[in-house]
Order: sequence, then structure tokens, then C-alpha cells
Amino acid sequence: MKEKEMPYIKKERRPYLETNTLELASLLKNMGNGVPENGDVVYVLYLLVKELYGYGNFDTKSDALKVLESAKIEYYRRIMADYEDKKIIENGDI
Repeated sequence: MKEKEMPYIKKERRPYLETNTLELASLLKNMGNGVPENGDVVYVLYLLVKELYGYGNFDTKSDALKVLESAKIEYYRRIMADYEDKKIIENGDI
């Protein structure tokens, strides 16, 4: 069985992925008059995950859940936690 690597990608792969992803993000924002419609984002994420992982055995299909959960955790770690820390400083801790 092939050992899986950490999800961080090599720098030389990033420009192509970022260009196309940012283009899609821009499209989603423009369709929602500057703010993406949550349903549109969910639909795009669903289609992407379905296309990449929706076929094959259980391990392949369950990889989709691992990827989504990892993305959720990374978003929280890099975006939400910083926001919450700023609000704690601004408003005081609980």
C-alpha cells in the first residue's frame, strides 16, 4: 500500500491551481453580485468531490470525507482562529 503524504503541495504546483481556483471564486462572487451564494459554493464543492472521489471502492469514496474535513480544519486554523483571537482582544474572553 502506498504511503500518503501530507496535504501541503509543492510551490511549483500552486500557481496553476491558484489561477484556476481564483477564477472560479471570482465567477461565484460575480454570480452573487459580489457575495457568493452558499448554495452555489456547496454545489461546486460537491461536484468537485464527486468527480474526484465518487467512484471506486469504499476507501476511495471515504477519502472525500477526509479531504473535506481536512479543508474545514485548515480553514478554521488559518482563518477563523485568527478572527476569534482578535475578537477576544477586542471584547474580552468569555
